[in-house]
Amino acid sequence: MSQVIQRKPHALSNKEKNQLKSLLKRYYPTANEEYINARLSNEYGFDIVLLKYHDIVLGASYFKTDKLKTPFYNKKIWVVHFGQALKNEYYQGSIIWRTGHWYAKKNISYLYPIKRTVGLSVISTPKVFEHFTKLFKNHFPNLGSYEVEKSFSITAFLRNTYGKRGVQLKFDSNYCFAILDFDPIDITDDWERHYKAKNKAINEFFITNEIIKFKDNRIYDNNIALVACGYRNSWDFMAKQPVRIQI
Repeated sequence: MSQVIQRKPHALSNKEKNQLKSLLKRYYPTANEEYINARLSNEYGFDIVLLKYHDIVLGASYFKTDKLKTPFYNKKIWVVHFGQALKNEYYQGSIIWRTGHWYAKKNISYLYPIKRTVGLSVISTPKVFEHFTKLFKNHFPNLGSYEVEKSFSITAFLRNTYGKRGVQLKFDSNYCFAILDFDPIDITDDWERHYKAKNKAINEFFITNEIIKFKDNRIYDNNIALVACGYRNSWDFMAKQPVRIQI
């Protein structure tokens, strides 16, 4: 029977580290050793949630929680940082949902679905962003209408949050992007199954902004990603409205 375990990077066993390295290289084959080793260090303060079957790591998700002042509420609220989500090629289930629910219950509350929560993630996959928008109905960027009664400026919030981690950001109109430090990855064979969203507008957005790049009949996960920010609160009317961003 599989089990879920939360670890700080320094608490990983050598066997867990080696398996995580293999998973990271599977997802980021062009990344250098510095990039891989940083994901196995305490540098960014992430918790690593492992899904294991005996000694075998079936998958892992990176999360970090803080209580911060955000543009969405006048008091500090929970902010969940979503990092990498990795899984063994033989595991067919959803790692992010299995580990995410477990992590939220353990680190926020069993009542986390009704807590005011902000989610942050650097996303390079249309399908992942599509799932993010379902989890956070109020999200930036919103590819639909920006016509709402109230506007939020989250530029400073994103700069401050990601700046502390040394992430290079680029703002363009209503969007924020992160510049990644690895070469483009050929995803041609995985595009249809693992990367492509059901929502055509999301796919077009990622392609237009060259997060996903088509070149010479090949498809690449480019070295740029979308910075997504979402807000949810079941009791807040504004949580059901799209965010209008001020850059």
